[in-house]
Amino acid sequence: QRDREAHFSGETETYSNEHRILCKDGSWKWVLTRGMVISRDAQGLPLRMIGTHTDISDRKNAEAQVWKQAHYDSLTGLPNRRMLRQRLDAAIQRSLALGQALAILFIDLDHFKEVNDTLGHDSGDLLLVQAAQRILACVGPDDTVARMGGDEFVVVLADMADAADIVQVAQKILAALVEPVEVGLQMLSVSTSLGIAVYPRDGQTADELLQYADTAMYRAKDQGGNALAFFSAEM
Repeated sequence: QRDREAHFSGETETYSNEHRILCKDGSWKWVLTRGMVISRDAQGLPLRMIGTHTDISDRKNAEAQVWKQAHYDSLTGLPNRRMLRQRLDAAIQRSLALGQALAILFIDLDHFKEVNDTLGHDSGDLLLVQAAQRILACVGPDDTVARMGGDEFVVVLADMADAADIVQVAQKILAALVEPVEVGLQMLSVSTSLGIAVYPRDGQTADELLQYADTAMYRAKDQGGNALAFFSAEM
């Protein structure tokens, strides 16, 4: 409507707008509408227009696919590193405005390389997909689960009241991931190392929080795996 009013008022020489329409069969199509007023009344109000409607669904779908490939992991369907940064930056700004804490959980599957080496990458991929689904089931709708790459995942927990709440979610994730996974004819079980950094106590920026959660994850791994550790300044 804004594009149409801009043309009717003389701000633009032609009318151009992209929008969706619902078809008779229940499907949606993207349409590019272009036109111009060819006659007006004595008061200058538009009387007649000419123009075209063009089906641009293929282009719109291709653009959406390109955007998805740039922001989501193709294997697990989770946000990738780029989308994680955008969501984490937004979560930090929201926490700053509301005066609330948030937690970053850096998750690494212990001995995942051995699964790939002994059973093959297809088995490793199945394990990663299962891990992604189990982590998602442990968090709330306002939280973010992303795949950093390889066997590393990051969780952004919003609106965390205190450390006990963070630990409860982290332990739930550890317990979910250690449960055996059926891969082909075998049952696999891998443990997890989980590091935690908290905003604003540990850091103010996304880079700091991700780095410190990663550091804490290695402290958890040093404990033998299937463990969690909070970041501390001594690290």
